[in-house]
Amino acid sequence: MPAATVLNLSQLEGDLRSHLQANHLYTEGDTLSLLAHGEANVIFRLNSDRLIRVAVNTPNQRFGGDFSRVTAFEGSILRYLEGTGISHHLLEARLEPSEEFPYTYLVTNYIVGKPLDYGRQHLKLCANTLARLHRLPLLSGYENPAARLVPPLQRVTRPLTLFFKEAQDYAQPYFDFPEADAEIVDMLKSVVLKARSRLSAETLLTDYPHECLVHSDHTYDNWVVGDQQAFLIDWEWAEIGSPAGDLGHFLSPITICRRQGYQLPAEDKQFFLKTYYSALEDTDLAQTIKMHFAAFGAFPALRSLCWTAGYWITARRWYADSTAENASESASEKNSAAERMNRLKASQQAFPKMCADVMALLEEPLP
Repeated sequence: MPAATVLNLSQLEGDLRSHLQANHLYTEGDTLSLLAHGEANVIFRLNSDRLIRVAVNTPNQRFGGDFSRVTAFEGSILRYLEGTGISHHLLEARLEPSEEFPYTYLVTNYIVGKPLDYGRQHLKLCANTLARLHRLPLLSGYENPAARLVPPLQRVTRPLTLFFKEAQDYAQPYFDFPEADAEIVDMLKSVVLKARSRLSAETLLTDYPHECLVHSDHTYDNWVVGDQQAFLIDWEWAEIGSPAGDLGHFLSPITICRRQGYQLPAEDKQFFLKTYYSALEDTDLAQTIKMHFAAFGAFPALRSLCWTAGYWITARRWYADSTAENASESASEKNSAAERMNRLKASQQAFPKMCADVMALLEEPLP
């Protein structure tokens, strides 16, 4: 599906219902309803206990425009994580589109909980889940995730170099935009220049090696937090690499700001990190990840900052038309587009503060 295409969610829901009926997965008395619409997947709730994640788009370039690869990729990760309590339980995977339903999908359990709210209880549960994820390669049956996960995940061995390059690429559309704000351009260039000066710290990651499956996309609604446990969902940006990538993205002021402009107090950041390192239950591993975080922790925030500026240009093209009156669009489609435009405006207003926060991270002393 081309990126600029506005998906007809009502039609998709009807087509999915017909497909499920034809395959004896939906009978009289069952219910199917739209739950969420992300960049890669449209998620439906089937009855009270299941979700169906329909892959409809490939914003991540690693999938080469083939949405069926999104389904295979996420399905592989859920199979690897089976038994860990970290994410959904995979019930069924439809990996090939069919003539009557030209999409692929996963069927999982429905997890009861709330999005991450950054209160201390939620921070504690998320820290415990991330510690469990990051120490998996030390456990029997989960060793060497780079070899166990098929199709293979991107393996990031030089994350500072990669994130710096991606940050530059993400920012370029804004630099090239004729109506770009000159002050924001100057802010971005200053932050990028500061990040360049820290690239030599990448050797700390090879001096203290540890790699694992990392989620890489910790926006608040990619967490489902229950009373006793926090779960990670939406794995299309996962990779094999340093756990500091997850910590940096989780604590990134740009990531946190997406929840109604929230700013995490410094003492809550320290509470999260202390809880996380304790939950690793391994002093040597904790020391290794501390070194990784000191070197790499600011770079996810840098990349997110630059992505945000570039995304303003993309969002104007993708969603501006969807906020206009259109009789063929459902209320949910219009609400989705309007919400995205509101997020765009809010991020523009918050950008100078976010830029200053990222610069502060980049100025923290190295070990």
